[in-house]
Amino acid sequence: MNDNKEKLNELLYSRIILLDGATGTEMQKRGLPTGVSPELWSIDNPEVSSEIYRSYAESGSDILYSCTFGGTPWKLEEFGAAERTEEVNRLIAGTAVKTADALAVEGKKRPFIAGDIGPSGRFVKPFGDLDFEEAVTGFKRQVKGLADGGADLFVIETQIDIQECRAALIAVKELTDAFAMVTMTFDESGRSLNGTSPEAMAVILQSLGVDAVGINCSTGPAEMLKLIRRISSVVDIPIMAKPNAGMPVIKDGKTIFPMGPDEFGSFSEAFVEAGVNIMGGCCGTTPEHISKLAEGMSGLVPLERKATESVMLASATE
Repeated sequence: MNDNKEKLNELLYSRIILLDGATGTEMQKRGLPTGVSPELWSIDNPEVSSEIYRSYAESGSDILYSCTFGGTPWKLEEFGAAERTEEVNRLIAGTAVKTADALAVEGKKRPFIAGDIGPSGRFVKPFGDLDFEEAVTGFKRQVKGLADGGADLFVIETQIDIQECRAALIAVKELTDAFAMVTMTFDESGRSLNGTSPEAMAVILQSLGVDAVGINCSTGPAEMLKLIRRISSVVDIPIMAKPNAGMPVIKDGKTIFPMGPDEFGSFSEAFVEAGVNIMGGCCGTTPEHISKLAEGMSGLVPLERKATESVMLASATE
């Protein structure tokens, strides 16, 4: 077994593993211009990415996501950089790994680096025009770059299409034996854009051998708890959650997330009671949110869960 995978599996059943918070907004605070590729900007400004990684690590994050959310060939194509997919992901992952290694040299906890794989921006057939095998091939390019850059594990996040989840997970598994996590996002009806329920997502991905499954973005902590409880009743693999800092509101023409670090951290125990093994923050969360989450999670251990057998559909029938 992969050494990092073995270490993570050992940790998972002894305590709650902490993820990081939002990256894009932290980059914007440090000068990321509007309308440019965060990935390409990150390559030109590696010291900024390193500062963000370090800030989350020092707030308690056990796992940091590489700044490669838009590192698929389809997203990079929008900036004329599709042919650089492997290089872009390798360089960004390399910066994250160097930062983690530097923390270890300083005598601090070395965080794991998760190669972050976001959505393609396309829809896999039959919902769109992207062929499934083409999707797998495209994701493999990103996975290869992340692996070459030294990523310790992989996370496939903010997905709305279970077919795309499958394609990305297959890409990871065909190229590596690393720990792999997948999170989807769900609307107010409790389904993904293509009609998949949280339960169906979890069961399908568990059957494909994912190591951890869950939800990110979507909602604030209170609303996400309901969906996490539904997942915990049907699978026995580790569950992860990365909620936003509350529900977004428009203020002075800008979208903001109103939940402060203290309130965000106050949900710690509730998420553990719901079955979560891995938790962090998504839109609107900062190193301060993660720090408060770390305080709330201190001393808490994952629940022992036993899944119930269920029959469900992968997408809406109407």
